[in-house]
This record gives sequence, structure tokens and C-alpha cells, in this order.
Amino acid sequence: MDRRDFFKTVFATPLLTPFLLGSPSSANDELLLISDNPEIFLPSLLEKMENQEKTSRRSYSVSNFHPRNDALSRTLKSSGWAKASPDHPADLLLSFRPLQHPSPPSFTLVKAGKILDIRTKGLYNVWQEMNETFPPSSCLTVATLRARKSSRSPGTSVRIYQNGHLVDEASLNKDRIRTFSADKGKITVKIERGKAFIPSSSCRHKICCSVPPVDLVADRIVCAPNHFLLEVRGSGSIDTIIG
Repeated sequence: MDRRDFFKTVFATPLLTPFLLGSPSSANDELLLISDNPEIFLPSLLEKMENQEKTSRRSYSVSNFHPRNDALSRTLKSSGWAKASPDHPADLLLSFRPLQHPSPPSFTLVKAGKILDIRTKGLYNVWQEMNETFPPSSCLTVATLRARKSSRSPGTSVRIYQNGHLVDEASLNKDRIRTFSADKGKITVKIERGKAFIPSSSCRHKICCSVPPVDLVADRIVCAPNHFLLEVRGSGSIDTIIG
């Protein structure tokens, strides 16, 4: 992946506030990190965002089993993060999802549902180190920022966003398949047995096709090169506000 493709792979982050075109969102921001060694990169990525937002909130929790849980805990602790109390929501919620096929190391951030090309030397250097030093990975770490407590209940529908605009909504209770025209050609969404997934895409690395089917409220599948976002919703979901 060259520099140009990289810029089409990374979402807008809080450290690029002047470039944000969307409205503020009540949805959680999610940093998606593809790496078999997320503990190496996660603290530095979080630090860049934290410095921009000038926040001192530094508590975290882990929502499910993560194969690098011990290493992540050690490196976050050494960076000043503390494990959140069970009685209080964490500022950072970590979860793990295995990819179905190894993909090049990378990171993106979903910010108010808006996808933008960005150019920052610091983030490019981090990505370059990942790709030059480490092999393709099957480990997707989702770091949810300013996380709210969630029941992780089964979803009832999926919403499809392209270039920051809602273009489709479909029930998870009815099987269907639809192909969308996208920035890089075409991308297909399939709903089967109550779960949604992307079986095919014209994007280069097809990371979105490697993400397992989703069915829980707030689960997302993103295809950054196609500026495409799939989000699972439930009866009590809070709207994603997009400019």
C-alpha cells in the first residue's frame, strides 16, 4: 500500500479538528487497529489524540477476551492508564475481533460517521513502521473512546452510510443482498440468518471482507477506500449524526 492508498484508508481523527465537516455525534468514536501486536501502537495513537483534546481522562476496560490482554494492560498502565472501576464507565473500552483473512497492519478512526482523507506526517510514520516491520495480521482491536455502557443486545437492522450520507437501511430479520456503487467500484452487503457482512468489494486489500458477520447493536464494518460504513442498530439505538 503506497502513501496515496494510506490516506484513503485512514478516517478523520480528533487531532485534525479543522478538517472535520460533520456535525457532532452522540455515537461513540472507535479507533480500529489491525495488528497482532496492538500494544506497540495503541498507546502512541491514543496519546496523539489525547494531547489534541487536552483531556486527563485515562481509564480503560476490556469487554471480551483479547489474545494480547496482558500485554495491552502492561503497556497502558505504563502510559498512565488505569483499569476502570466496575461502577463507572471507562474512557476507553477495548474489544477484540478476529479477521477471517490476514490483512496489512493499519488503523482507522470512525469519527461522527465521517470519512475524510488526511495527511499528517506523524500518523504516516506510524503506519509506515507497521507495514515495514510487521506481517499481515488477523487481529482487529476496537478501541471505543468515551465509551458508554452497552447491553450488546442483538440488533434489529443495519444502516449503510456512503461519504457521510445515509443511503440505505434494512432489517436483519429478512435475508437480502445488495450491491452499491462506491468510490472504488462496487461493494456488496449481504444479510443472512440475522447477520450482516460484506462478501465482496472492489477495494484493494478487502479488509472489510475479512471482518466476520455482525449482529450486535453498535457493531460496525468499515471500508475506508470506498468511504463506506455499515452499522448495526437496535430498537433503542442513538442516531449517528452525520454532516
